Amino acid sequence: MSANASVTRRYVGWRGRLYPSPAQDSALLRCRNGLRELSNTLLAKSHLHYGRTGRRPTMAELRALTRDWRDRAPRPACPASAIYRVAADLDVAFRNSFRKAGGRGKGGLPRIKTIGREPGIYLSNQGIRFEGNRVWLPKYGWMRWKGGNLPRGRLSGRPGRKTRGLLSGRVWLDAGHRWMLSCLFECAPLTPVEPETDKASVRQKADEITVSVDGEPVHVFRESKTLRNARRRLARLERRLARCEFASEGRKRTLALVRNQARKVRNRQGDLQHKATTGVVHEAREIEVEGASSKLLRQLEYKAEWHGRRLRVRRGPPKPGTAFPDARGDRGAGR
Repeated sequence: MSANASVTRRYVGWRGRLYPSPAQDSALLRCRNGLRELSNTLLAKSHLHYGRTGRRPTMAELRALTRDWRDRAPRPACPASAIYRVAADLDVAFRNSFRKAGGRGKGGLPRIKTIGREPGIYLSNQGIRFEGNRVWLPKYGWMRWKGGNLPRGRLSGRPGRKTRGLLSGRVWLDAGHRWMLSCLFECAPLTPVEPETDKASVRQKADEITVSVDGEPVHVFRESKTLRNARRRLARLERRLARCEFASEGRKRTLALVRNQARKVRNRQGDLQHKATTGVVHEAREIEVEGASSKLLRQLEYKAEWHGRRLRVRRGPPKPGTAFPDARGDRGAGR
């Protein structure tokens, strides 16, 4: 999204947990497995088509194959948006693989989806409706959800939308066997926050984030005791997993514990980075970044664009005669 587009709207992601009934849980699992079967079927037929004609199937041909698959009974009850999204994702994967004439992309050709790598259930914006702590999903009905408040300042959108500002949604199963709902909302721009200083620097070293103003460290964000304990527990579970016998029931239970603990570590790390990036964007008009991870840099980029800040990213050692080299150039609204 460009800096000019952020003046009129911004796009905010939201995630919450779903609590389906036993019947809804079974229906979601059947749809999830059916989408994996559809993806593998389309991939196999695409390879056969390429062997016969020497070209990959077009999007129209993939949609025709999808209609044939959907019409064959019995099939799980899946939303049409989820079924055709599988074909669209496969088309994008093929185009990325053949994006260069006579060569393949870095990702290579699409692969068969094994058990545990099922695609998410994509839902269009016309089918999802929020009412209090309940959400209506097409084909599945009402479900309870939990995950904080919906984004503020949602735009009304087109009349066909049942929820304000909702662009799309996706239902997926996380590592802890919990059904999650991810949505993308179109929201109004944030109220401008007047910065307290002109220039600040953000430096990340290992798991420590330092925010400096005029060369003096002001805030140092370190891992909390809770996060350090979570990391230690994750390390113990990983060692326990390495001692388990392959394909045993104990290994399956330990693997589920490892995935849950890894999710907790990721969430706490993300919370630490969000606190650091939000604070520095509110405080300074121009932000210099050095040694930031891709996740931290991505958060600084979109938050600086929302608030109209100037972001400069430093790469490599300083060049002779320059005070602040920037190999990637300026980012944010100051471009």
